[in-house]
Amino acid sequence: MLSEQELNDYRTKGYMRREGICPPSEVQQIRDTLLGLFARKAGYEEGAQYDFSGRDEPGKMQSFPSMHDPSHYVPELRKTTFHRRALALAKELLGEDAALYGEHALLKPALYGPETPWHQDEAFRSPDFEYKELSIWMALQPVTEANGCMQFLEGSHLGDVLEHQSPGGDRSLHPLECCGDFPKAEAVPVPLEAGDCTIHDVRTLHYTAPNTSTAPRLAYILIFNVPPVYKPGLRKAEWLVGRRTDSQERKRLWYRKGGIAVEVLRRLPQVRVTNGRWLAWAAIRLSSKMRQRASRPRP
Repeated sequence: MLSEQELNDYRTKGYMRREGICPPSEVQQIRDTLLGLFARKAGYEEGAQYDFSGRDEPGKMQSFPSMHDPSHYVPELRKTTFHRRALALAKELLGEDAALYGEHALLKPALYGPETPWHQDEAFRSPDFEYKELSIWMALQPVTEANGCMQFLEGSHLGDVLEHQSPGGDRSLHPLECCGDFPKAEAVPVPLEAGDCTIHDVRTLHYTAPNTSTAPRLAYILIFNVPPVYKPGLRKAEWLVGRRTDSQERKRLWYRKGGIAVEVLRRLPQVRVTNGRWLAWAAIRLSSKMRQRASRPRP
C-alpha cells in the first residue's frame, strides 16, 4: 500500500497522511455507530467511556467524551474496511508481527470542545518496555485547524520521551501534557477529508486545537504495535506515579463485581498465541499489574 518514498518520509517525519482509507458509505456507518455508543454511554460503568478533559461527575455534561475499545460493544466494527486496511498499513510500517493493541473514539463537541495537549503517546506507556507502535487517526467528517485536526512536530519521534505532567498537577485527569523543551511554533497541521487518516509514531509529538466550529468533531483511532521488549529501568516516568482517573476506579469496581471474566472473554479472540514474544509480553504485563495492585495502600 505504501511506496518506498512514503516509507522513507514516515521514517523521517514520524507521521504521514493517507487519503481514502475508508469508503464514504462506511465512514457514515462508523460515525453513526460511534455516536450511538456515546449517546447511550455504552461502557461507562466499566470505565470504557469517560470525559477525556475533566472529572466524571454525576449529572455533569462531558467536555470531551471519549471511549476505549468501541468494538467490545459493536464487534462489527472489526469487520470494516478501515480495520482491514489499517492492519495492512501497520504491517508495512512495523513488520508482519504488527497487531491491534487498542481503539479510541474521541468526540470533540462543537464550540467548546477543548484542546488535546501536546504529548507523546509513549508517555502513557510503562517505562519498562521498548516500543514499536503507531496510531492511525481517521476523520469521520472534514477536519481543519478550526475543529481540531492533528498537528505534528516533524522528526520528534527520533528523540527521547520528553518530560510530561498532568494538566494543573491533577493526576485524576486523563490527559498528559509535554512540559519538556520543544519548538511548538514548528507544528504542522494536517487537515483531512472524511475517510482520510494520519499515521504517527508512538514518540511523535502531536496536538489538536479546540473545536471552535459549529459541528462536533469525531475521530476513530486504531493503535497497532509489535511485541514490546521488556527492559526494566529503561527510563523514568514520574508523571505516571499515583495517577488514578475516575474511569480507572469504575473499572476496578466492575472487575470486582465479575467484569474481569467479561473482559477475558472479549479479549480471547485477540490473543496472539502463534508468537512467543506476544505471550511473554502478556505474562510480564499481568505480573507487573498484580505487583502494582498489591503494593497500593488500601483505603
